[in-house]
Amino acid sequence: MHLINQRETAQGGLMATSLDGKAVESKDCSCASCLFSSLPDDVLVEILCRVTDRKHLIRLKSVCKCWNNLITDACVPKISDSSPLRGFIYHVWRRVSSGKTYIDYIPCAMTPAVAPEPHEFVKSYSSLLPFEPACGDFLDCCNGLLLFVEGSIPQYYVCNPVTKQCVAIPRDFTLEDTCSASLAFDPFKSPHYRVVCFDYSEPKGPLRLRVFSSETGSWTIQETAFGYGSKKARLAKHCIYLDGVLYRQSASKLLLCFDLNRGNSRAIELPEKERLAPNDYGCIGLSRRHLCYSDLVGTALHFWLFEDRCKNDRWTLIHNINVDYLGKHVHRLDRTTIARFGKISALRPFALHPTSEVVFFGTGGAMLSYDPEDKRVELIYTTKKDRQIMKGQISVFPYTPCLVNLKDFGQCWNNLITDGQ
Repeated sequence: MHLINQRETAQGGLMATSLDGKAVESKDCSCASCLFSSLPDDVLVEILCRVTDRKHLIRLKSVCKCWNNLITDACVPKISDSSPLRGFIYHVWRRVSSGKTYIDYIPCAMTPAVAPEPHEFVKSYSSLLPFEPACGDFLDCCNGLLLFVEGSIPQYYVCNPVTKQCVAIPRDFTLEDTCSASLAFDPFKSPHYRVVCFDYSEPKGPLRLRVFSSETGSWTIQETAFGYGSKKARLAKHCIYLDGVLYRQSASKLLLCFDLNRGNSRAIELPEKERLAPNDYGCIGLSRRHLCYSDLVGTALHFWLFEDRCKNDRWTLIHNINVDYLGKHVHRLDRTTIARFGKISALRPFALHPTSEVVFFGTGGAMLSYDPEDKRVELIYTTKKDRQIMKGQISVFPYTPCLVNLKDFGQCWNNLITDGQ
């Protein structure tokens, strides 16, 4: 368990040190009216971190300056490392809408009472945007922040449904028809995020990354090691961010690694690539702050752990789940769910639980979870008859709430949380 350190100041007050080593003023502000003002900072942080309702914790930032500093610089990073999985944002294909796609939400919480209904969550972010988002406008979800785009000269928006903020990212007018963009954000390491655009505008030059930093408020360009041939390759739009590196898989069974801090890039082979289905994707994700890959190999779902975070290119098989075994559990469910689930052969891995060994899998009509520790299979969600989950292995985004406040770059849409909500 992380604790903040404290030391006495020359004035006799206390100075706290956040998880990243930054000094946080605490008792120098006026807290005479606070019941807990005499408590040591590390004890106060422990108490504040136990506030289960994150909205209440946000409101507590307004008590006084010291609480605001402690919550922002010490509590938020600590909470972020164990933030609970609340649900999944995913792409839906709808038959009755002439085959159109849109985005929806699957609630998934240990305590159902705290999980918002799908329409409530969709409203929580769509109401923040200055436009009505369509399926193609949603680009990414990374550790509680959502990325949207509008227009042919992309106008990017970053939203935080918990703090009810939406910020417009300053435009880079040299960007046109950017194929994809992702978020790079880890609140445990820093309150700042990056928007990473994959620039395909130069047909014969190397693939370039255009990176916006919320810390500097500006765009930079990073060259990559991938040339024109890699641009033509099929790349999954869903990326994973871990320890400064953005990971993106290709249909040619390579995992592209972009180190945003060092500015270098490389490609590594996915495990057992010869046995994987050609021209298709598996699922990359994070489990307990480790990069993992899962895919269907023959008649089993395999889950690998990438050890040492791209240092020695070693994949270790951690789970091997037989599809027939999962099928037996599926057929114990009700007839409607079995009908929506469809063929067992269509089963694919969808996502990984960020803080446990639980894995999520399914077909276009249903989503289930499997816990390797107790061998338990549970139904998470079934779609309606006219709807399908689109390529769940690359279009299902785990969502964990985040308390980080977004920096305003000139345009900011806020709906402040009030006690009446």
